[in-house]
Amino acid sequence: MNTNYYIKGFSDACGVPIIGLGLSMFTFGAYLNSSNFNLFQSFLSTFFAFALPGQFVMVETVLSGGNLLNIFFAVLFTNARLFPMTMHIMPTVKNKKIQPWKYFILCHFIAVTAWINYISIYKKINFSSRYQYFFGLAGSLWISSVIFTMLGFIFSSIVSYKLLIILVFFNPMYFLIMTLKNLVTKQLVIIFILSIILTPLLYFLINDWGVMIAGLISGTLVFFIFRKN
Repeated sequence: MNTNYYIKGFSDACGVPIIGLGLSMFTFGAYLNSSNFNLFQSFLSTFFAFALPGQFVMVETVLSGGNLLNIFFAVLFTNARLFPMTMHIMPTVKNKKIQPWKYFILCHFIAVTAWINYISIYKKINFSSRYQYFFGLAGSLWISSVIFTMLGFIFSSIVSYKLLIILVFFNPMYFLIMTLKNLVTKQLVIIFILSIILTPLLYFLINDWGVMIAGLISGTLVFFIFRKN
């Protein structure tokens, strides 16, 4: 088995992607400590969930007294955003030489940071090596997130509250920069501009659903406009 692309994926994850996601996970670990979770629970939350918004929803639902069914559906709907990413990635890595069960492992690693870094480079990678590359990239982000969550739990008492708040916003800013970097087609540029215009308007009209509906309208309009292409 050629390990070069596993190593390349790991190499591309090191640096800003791991730091950006890791700082947010560090903050999450500190939040778990302040919410009276233990270290083992902190480890499990990232090891099995690995989707920061869903993990925060899980903790908030537990703290508010929700039962297991409440937690399941709250996390399920929060993390439904990962389904389109999975549908996008899987055809680009599917290879007859890869055993089907291995794709289930790969799906566990799919999150925004891995997805946005992968789509910026995958066309430059040989089709037969994309599985190995994404496994190296996303797997590295996953295991580092587990480690940063535990570090945040352990060292939360020596990090100031204001610094933790700053760390939370590092990852969203990184997503924004990567999104702008990947605006390489007119379709994506139009979607981005429409979303910027529609989001504040719809937010004031239908507060809770404004952001999601703005994205849905923008993406749907551009899809039909450029459908023939």
